[in-house]
Amino acid sequence: MAGAQIVNVVSFMPERVVDNTKLALDDEDDNELEKNAFFKGVKQRRFASPEYQSSDLGSKALKLLLERTGTKPEALDLILCSCMFSDYFWPGIGSAIQNQVGASQATILNLDTSCSSYLSMLNTARAFIESGLYKTIAIVTVTNFVSRLPEFQKSKKSWVLGDGASATLLVDGKSSLVASYERSHGEHYGLFVFEPDMVDGQFLNYWERGCGPITVNFSPDMVTAIRSNAVELVPDAVSKCLFKAGLSTDDISLLITHQPNTFLIKEWRDRIGIGEPRVHDTLECYGNVFHGSIPITLADAIEKNKVQFGDLLALGTFSNGGDFVSSMVIRWV
Repeated sequence: MAGAQIVNVVSFMPERVVDNTKLALDDEDDNELEKNAFFKGVKQRRFASPEYQSSDLGSKALKLLLERTGTKPEALDLILCSCMFSDYFWPGIGSAIQNQVGASQATILNLDTSCSSYLSMLNTARAFIESGLYKTIAIVTVTNFVSRLPEFQKSKKSWVLGDGASATLLVDGKSSLVASYERSHGEHYGLFVFEPDMVDGQFLNYWERGCGPITVNFSPDMVTAIRSNAVELVPDAVSKCLFKAGLSTDDISLLITHQPNTFLIKEWRDRIGIGEPRVHDTLECYGNVFHGSIPITLADAIEKNKVQFGDLLALGTFSNGGDFVSSMVIRWV
């Protein structure tokens, strides 16, 4: 039976470094919410726009992947892509990346489950490869978000957010994907959203003329609810995924979680029962890159030789305010 083998994972991080220690806080925005642990843990991050369009970031990451794996662009059968934000409201950037890298034989699929998108795309790639429909698949994540929101950047609540891209190659071979767990929790839909800011005290939807700049209107109640959902959902998902795989935490060589802030990362580790040295983070240097957090952190771990042949890796993340949760166990083969 065909199996989905992960060949390599790489990242492309924009060159523009934002040093949080050198940023000035707008006095009007200096309130108790900004001091919340939910917004802590990032020393620096990367900004992409205006130097890069989202399609440029994705193409750079994919070209690097093809170069490192010795894969010709025309060998790709499918490109799975998840982007935040795309270069246009519509369409997505998958076809632009396909064209820019010269993957003339590939089709594309734009996929979005927010911060869980990478694991969702791994599952999708596995299904396609195991069905025999495609044999060589690239997964691309692109985050080109906070650098495009100059008004939001004035708020310290945005200082945990960064930009970056990743690319992953899967082929028909020895399966890398041991077990997975995904679940939607629609009861939390709408808790965490990106929407226009108020204009002269009036809220207008993003499709209405005169709407304000995109932002995240955090509130203490919102942060408390997200934190409460996240601390429960991710450890539970990892535990259920390990159970499906017939494994315990002692079998895991490396735990990589989503990278939202130091509080959640530490809480997840404590509840899952995996800590130093069997963990790896990039929050401090890259910030929260949403759906790119896990592959960018995995790529960094690979670069630092923290992933060896035969290692079992546990991955865990959640989306938005907790409307989706995902975990996966992979074996590096």
